[in-house]
Amino acid sequence: MGYGGAPAGASWQYWPPQVQVASSGQQAQTEKQTPEDAQKSVDQTTPEDEQGQDRMGSEAPRTSESGQPDELRAEIQAVLENVSAPDLAALGRAFKTIVRKPDERSSELSSTDLVDLGDLDGDGVSEVVLDLPVTAGSEEDTLGQAASPSLRGLYLLSWDGTRWKASRLAPLAESFQFQVVRLGESAGRCIAVVNEIGEPAMPYPAIFQLREHEAALLWDGRAENSLYNAFERGQIEFREDAKLDQTNMIETGRADPGLLRCERGGHRGFNAKCVYHWDGQAYVPERMEYAAGPDYTIYRFIAALHLHDFRSAYTLIDPGKFLKTGAPTLEKFHRMIQEDWPEFLDDRIFQAREAGAGSPDALAFELREKHYVYRPTLSHDGRFLLTGLERRVETPSEDSGGDSP
Repeated sequence: MGYGGAPAGASWQYWPPQVQVASSGQQAQTEKQTPEDAQKSVDQTTPEDEQGQDRMGSEAPRTSESGQPDELRAEIQAVLENVSAPDLAALGRAFKTIVRKPDERSSELSSTDLVDLGDLDGDGVSEVVLDLPVTAGSEEDTLGQAASPSLRGLYLLSWDGTRWKASRLAPLAESFQFQVVRLGESAGRCIAVVNEIGEPAMPYPAIFQLREHEAALLWDGRAENSLYNAFERGQIEFREDAKLDQTNMIETGRADPGLLRCERGGHRGFNAKCVYHWDGQAYVPERMEYAAGPDYTIYRFIAALHLHDFRSAYTLIDPGKFLKTGAPTLEKFHRMIQEDWPEFLDDRIFQAREAGAGSPDALAFELREKHYVYRPTLSHDGRFLLTGLERRVETPSEDSGGDSP
């Protein structure tokens, strides 16, 4: 079961770290921004509270992530008390559906879904994920209903030798993605759950391990010490890595370059892909790649000049066309930037303009504190080299002002 991937036909490039400047005087970041430095948009979640239960099967409601009793879990457990054997068919009947394999389609006759994950703990009985609707505004009286739910609950069902036990895998949400992953000898086979959180929604993964027939949180992408960095419009998939003999996590989405801001929800920007591997305790970033394109070239140009790395910036231009000379050199480029474009050498944040395709502003970007508007031109040979850059002064009351040098 995949979680999505790179856009079809995307050309990915690895690019060494480049410094970014954060707003409000924050410390500069690198282009290969490590998720450790990313601002978390949601609070850290914690594993479910462990509360006692007697040996006869009665059980107090567990506490949910909101601190309130998990009434839905208690209701699920009540249904499970009617299934007295590790029989998946009987389990399905109890929830008025069938237990399906991960690669099989969900039943169209029931809004409740049961998915066979296979035997995760080697006791001969499959673990099962329960994905069920929750009536808007309440977690009560939801089992077996075919109402139009706004939220869903996700639970792990496991046979402990005498009965089925339910444990929560994720907070209530509109949808979930989950998959069994292999994390090496130390962790074994675990359950990856991806939940979209925030506005705009971003994917946040978590890893659960089966302990005492319950789902125990092993790693949370939202944790304060996590190295995971959520991308806007992000998608996550898990792929087997034969060399490491484990399941890697791959995230794709829109990068968030600090030196060239792009409007949230807009069409400007460029995509990034980060590959994470399991280091024995957590998913950690292994490499970052970026999709080639006009905005990626513009960003790299800005970032290189911010570092005063004229040689790298020079590789991003068509020298003859950009310098308007038949004998271009790095030294001429260096002098031109220092004399005519000094703002690129300072700690400046540029803003990409949003405009429709074909507009003169389709690739424009601004330096708002100086009212500068830049209109670059790039090559059409797939290398996206800068062939020209025009700067004009435009104030809110004027369409245009002075020409660039």
